[in-house]
Amino acid sequence: MKKNKQYKGFVIAQDKKEVFHVFTKDEWAYGEGCRYAEWECDNMQEAIDFIDSY
Repeated sequence: MKKNKQYKGFVIAQDKKEVFHVFTKDEWAYGEGCRYAEWECDNMQEAIDFIDSY
């Protein structure tokens, strides 16, 4: 999973299937295989909208 952007204390990452995942900064620090996304979506704008509404 590739980290694309940090926004308001969240990390937005994209997997190989082109799905975006939103993690808290603390959750991202756990490492691959140990972290759980707060939200999954199809595009960057949807991820940003989720964070803004959080």
